[in-house]
Amino acid sequence: MPFLLRNIFALLFVAVSCLPVAALAQSWASLTPHQKDALAPLADTWDTLSEKQHVNFLSIARRYPRLSPEKQKRLHAQMTKWSKLTPEQRDHARAKYRAFNKVPAEQREAVKRMVREQQAQAASGVPPAPASP
Repeated sequence: MPFLLRNIFALLFVAVSCLPVAALAQSWASLTPHQKDALAPLADTWDTLSEKQHVNFLSIARRYPRLSPEKQKRLHAQMTKWSKLTPEQRDHARAKYRAFNKVPAEQREAVKRMVREQQAQAASGVPPAPASP
């Protein structure tokens, strides 16, 4: 019996030690200054995010210092937009992303082009052209 118990404890220790250290940081206050800088747009909502989301965003925070200033600014803008979405809007965005990834690569490029054109038209105030039948 002690042998089995010792093996179970050893297995538990290995399993816990394999967890990412990032997963242990659960509150905004527990983040490092570098993580807070990288994740600044999420400061107000950080403590409401799930553990999985914490792990994902902390992974992004690790890569953040290696990004160019332009890419850092873009990432912060995307995080700001994401943090303002409702849970339902986030679910819808995830579903669209999954569906988009199932489309063949050449069609994805056409969709990206169309979206960029629509965004440019929206930014310029020109109404979109009607869809072809």
